[in-house]
Amino acid sequence: MIKIKKLFYVVMFSCFLGIFTAASAQELCTKCLKDVPKDMRDYVYNMDFMDKDQPLGPTVMKGWKSPRKPPWTIGYASTYAGNTWRKGAMERLMEVVYPKWKALGMVDEIVITQSNLDDTLQIQQMRQMIDGGKVDAIIICCSNLTALNQTIKYGWEKGIPTLSFTGFTTSP
Repeated sequence: MIKIKKLFYVVMFSCFLGIFTAASAQELCTKCLKDVPKDMRDYVYNMDFMDKDQPLGPTVMKGWKSPRKPPWTIGYASTYAGNTWRKGAMERLMEVVYPKWKALGMVDEIVITQSNLDDTLQIQQMRQMIDGGKVDAIIICCSNLTALNQTIKYGWEKGIPTLSFTGFTTSP
């Protein structure tokens, strides 16, 4: 159980830093997760489990640096929190991951929105976070491959990266 928790923290923190995407999963395995047992690495990052439509390739975020110093405010734009898995993921983020990030001085706040599977509402919520200067990065749970692409690009152009926690987009 401890190794699974360690894996979760490494992946979540890596997402926050912009070094983990599906495209860099293999690189993350070899460089950052060498202490995780091989069988667990092979299972979690097995390319056979990747959606065939998921874009794989170099991440545009590699080498990205935040223009601001920590602590950062992170947006969490979820499409739906009504099932057990999504509810559990959000609770874990707020009750386990966030306190650790806060104690390290990395994050001061996590702003949560939930769009009830309405892509238009999720786009509006993300743009409000971006335009309002409320966040330094956005973590998304998305339900549509293309709906958020323009908003992700818009945020990137404003210096706010978007990281997908669940689901994927076709945005670079």
